[in-house]
Amino acid sequence: MENFIKILSKINKYLCTILLITMVGYVFANTALRYFFDSGIIITEELVRYLFVWGIYLAVISVWFNRGHIRVTTITDRLTPRNKIKFSLIFEVVSIVVLLILAYGGMQYYFDTTTVGQVTGIPYRFLILAVALGAFICCLVSIGHIKQDLQMLKLDDRTLEKMQQEADKE
Repeated sequence: MENFIKILSKINKYLCTILLITMVGYVFANTALRYFFDSGIIITEELVRYLFVWGIYLAVISVWFNRGHIRVTTITDRLTPRNKIKFSLIFEVVSIVVLLILAYGGMQYYFDTTTVGQVTGIPYRFLILAVALGAFICCLVSIGHIKQDLQMLKLDDRTLEKMQQEADKE
């Protein structure tokens, strides 16, 4: 199962890379056309906006998976390794609640909206789907983090301290 999750994580990173390259390509092409020919591609701005939103939420999933998000560690730096894990469990539970609210609100908006892009005609549902899907996948990742943290709590204090020292070296 972990190999499957790692494969999905790599696919997600490749998707983020492809989206970024596509956005840069569209913006560069549009800028060059406007500069040299005084006309651009009208659809570019709207497409890049859609790609940008999808790229953000795919990147959030990747960062969430690696626990790479920004944390204020003023309190947790003073905790023992076991209490840090307990604090992480609390954080993950609160995160799941907030993410589920975001996913629920996103899905409500998804089903209620009929607005489409002015140039592309792509429904805004496509944009909000990124929000709802990103929040839901982050919930699943948080459940995996809770499982990992609960397994870590089964270890003795000496092992946890040794793991903490190794993590601090990195």
